[in-house]
Amino acid sequence: MEDRHTLYIKKGSTVVDTFSEWGIVCCAVPFKAGGRTKTLAKRDWYDEHGEDTYIPAKLFMEAYDAEFEFAYKGKELASNPFNLGLAFQCIDSFKQWLSGNDSVSGTGAELSIYSPFSLIGKTGCYLLEISDEDPCVQTAYEDGNLYNENVVTFKAKFRVTEPMSEWDGES
Repeated sequence: MEDRHTLYIKKGSTVVDTFSEWGIVCCAVPFKAGGRTKTLAKRDWYDEHGEDTYIPAKLFMEAYDAEFEFAYKGKELASNPFNLGLAFQCIDSFKQWLSGNDSVSGTGAELSIYSPFSLIGKTGCYLLEISDEDPCVQTAYEDGNLYNENVVTFKAKFRVTEPMSEWDGES
């Protein structure tokens, strides 16, 4: 698997590769190299031109949302025309892990995310939402068996609370 198709996600001290762990590849990495500064304190006097703005020695960046596009590709025996059980099982396991719902007591929801393709990594992230899946099933015949070659795409939106952070994908 090429680095451009995977994403490294750290939760606690555990770093996982989305492809190795769930068979899920990352199709779009929306981390921002730029960003928006926080609004500065100001007063606007109606009887004067312009405004009085407090401009500090350094500007602070706003948090932002980043929507990643993911895809699962797998092959299952075609026991029925629309067999996506393994695909949805992997996607659900991914969602449960991201949200900390993979155990009864919760395993935490604060994430660090790194893309080896863009070489950008951020800490202080958490899952906001996962879109509905968009499945595509193609039938293939191999070694006397009929298989469904499944491609399921979905999006996951994360909040990046520390926009100036950097994480290199290592523990």
